[in-house]
Amino acid sequence: MRKQLSEQFAFWACRRLFGPIHPYDKCFGCGAMHIPPSHEDPHNGRYDFGGEDVAVEVVSIVNSSALRNLSSWNKRHPGPIEGEPATFGLTLPWVIDVPARTPIGQLDAVLEAVRSMEQAGIRANRTYGCGGRRCPAGSGGRICTFCQVAYTAPFHAYVDDEGLLASRHGNAVVSVSESLLSRGLSDLAHEITGLLRPKPDGQRTDVQQKLDLAERQGKSRRVVCFVLDLHFALRLNVHPGTWKKLGTFPWDAIQPVTDVVVASPDFHRAVVFSDAAPTRQISVRDAERAPAPRTLGCCSRR
Repeated sequence: MRKQLSEQFAFWACRRLFGPIHPYDKCFGCGAMHIPPSHEDPHNGRYDFGGEDVAVEVVSIVNSSALRNLSSWNKRHPGPIEGEPATFGLTLPWVIDVPARTPIGQLDAVLEAVRSMEQAGIRANRTYGCGGRRCPAGSGGRICTFCQVAYTAPFHAYVDDEGLLASRHGNAVVSVSESLLSRGLSDLAHEITGLLRPKPDGQRTDVQQKLDLAERQGKSRRVVCFVLDLHFALRLNVHPGTWKKLGTFPWDAIQPVTDVVVASPDFHRAVVFSDAAPTRQISVRDAERAPAPRTLGCCSRR
């Protein structure tokens, strides 16, 4: 996701949520600083957008490792990898979903795990344990292959007896995607909160320093807008109400932040969490449209 597109989506979303705002840092529209540097308005350390009583800092959440790995997968194997089960050392028509964050070099390890599942009579790793049918009673016994594989391997796999996904009945298929089940909402909330908290050595993060400036300037609404790339947004697109289930944020620990916006350009959606107001969710349409210079304030520099 390019920085310009990320800021443009954040601009439209936050403009709707908080009223008129204008670029305070380098303008994504014209590339200039609308407000010249001064003692009150430093050149560095500025947040991205400002309004009468609001400051907005935009943070792009990009799974760069997933994008790199997905690019490698696509270069080596454009589209799903499909063939006779024997091609993969299997006997059954498996469907194997590998998360994009998995390096392509780990394909052999994934296939070996599926072979182990097949040999143990396991036909899917999305069910809930062996129910004691394979593991001996007690905690000191040997753990069965099912329980070793089902919750630790970085993939989802099941036997497709009906041939619903293969182009030819009986084939095995390996697909690469960012699985909706790969990580939960709590993981995403943890990642976002980690970017807001002070560093382990007590130093203020870049986001906190910028909103410290906003606090000194008297802005009562100090907003961080996280713009998600597709790999992160997929986790939230199961149902529109899922967005509100990200949880609450530790407002005392992330001062001076007063509002957190999580937004997805791919799904035209944004949700705002606040320490002083109920969670609110909005649809953001036409955000691909570049704002007019007048809307951004490009023609009215002071």
